[in-house]
Amino acid sequence: MGKNDIKESSLLHQRLKTALHDGIKVWFETRDKSYFGVPIGLDRDFVEVLILVPGSEEDSTEYIFQRVTWVVRLSSISAIAYPSEYWSTDRLDSLLNKSPLSTDG
Repeated sequence: MGKNDIKESSLLHQRLKTALHDGIKVWFETRDKSYFGVPIGLDRDFVEVLILVPGSEEDSTEYIFQRVTWVVRLSSISAIAYPSEYWSTDRLDSLLNKSPLSTDG
């Protein structure tokens, strides 16, 4: 295994596997480009990402999307973002106040 190979047990690989399984859109930052799409293929070296690009309004009277697929080398990904749960300030305060670490008696 070369130094640039990504272990299938790595956190990056685990997150991509989950996104692939659940159809979650992810944002990839690489050294040269950024990608926002849904993983459709994954192995130890590459992730295949489906990106929907809005078509030109001149091409059609309907608003269409063009499918573009990128294959990204895992070792060149410098960051990945995926949606997480959104919490209101009230909910966060409520969770913190119920924390067993709370010093209120």
